[in-house]
Amino acid sequence: MTDAKVKRLLAAGYGSGRDENYQAWIRIRRKLSSPVSNLHCMTSPVYTRSLNLLSGLEHAAANVALWLGCNEIREQHPFWPWDHPHPGTGRHPDLDRSFSHAPGLLEIAKSAGIKHGVYPGTNVPFVATIDFTLSTGMWASSSLVHWSCKPWAVLNEAANRERILERIEMERLYSAAVGARHVLVDGRLFSAHLIGQLDWFRPLRSEMLNPAIVGPIREFSEHFMCVAADSLSIAKHFAAQKAKVPDHLVEVIFRTAAWLGYIDLDFSRPIVMSRPLRRDENKLKRSLSMALLGVEHA
Repeated sequence: MTDAKVKRLLAAGYGSGRDENYQAWIRIRRKLSSPVSNLHCMTSPVYTRSLNLLSGLEHAAANVALWLGCNEIREQHPFWPWDHPHPGTGRHPDLDRSFSHAPGLLEIAKSAGIKHGVYPGTNVPFVATIDFTLSTGMWASSSLVHWSCKPWAVLNEAANRERILERIEMERLYSAAVGARHVLVDGRLFSAHLIGQLDWFRPLRSEMLNPAIVGPIREFSEHFMCVAADSLSIAKHFAAQKAKVPDHLVEVIFRTAAWLGYIDLDFSRPIVMSRPLRRDENKLKRSLSMALLGVEHA
């Protein structure tokens, strides 16, 4: 890494933009590999662009963030070493005026007595990234939440544990400086079973924009919930008949309706189509939203 290369990446838009136009600082490419992590390019209901995810925990966390209703996800989001525009800017000039500049991570690290770090073999300050910068709430008054994703086992057993904790502390201090909520996501709040089913039910952006799918979804859901004591298969068939849904769209409408919460489905337990609906009686979605986003539901 050199200063010139950093400037070229900045000029190309790496690490900048909002919503659909955001470009991750670290992107999944053919030459990018990791001996310890699983890399994912993930589709989502909110963007046509894919999410660049560098580990299995990030993949799990992205599924949860989308399911909880975050209205924006910026993955591999830079905490620039130098002073820079606040991460809340970039959506509208009138809104941008309400934000002050954000301090550089170099300054934050120095004040905390933590070594910031440089790229190996250089004196170029390392561009640190937070795993996720999330937005919740109404578009014009949304709140920022930062997620640092580190598996519980790594936090407790890694040889470089002290440095990992220093990095997380820098991320926490940066979040405080810009008025964002910081959350350490270690994977203990959600199971592999939950993530597998969220991954299965997660709709595509093209499906969310398809009138043939979103048009009848509320009516379909209302009819479905009326006969939820029957098996899921029978309830789907009944709802499709009542809402006049063609056969080839029944499954995608069912999945999308459950993902959006119109059908109250407990994703934490096995979903068996020959059995009745199991509702989210333990309010898992609400509790995860409070713990990870600080709101009852995004």
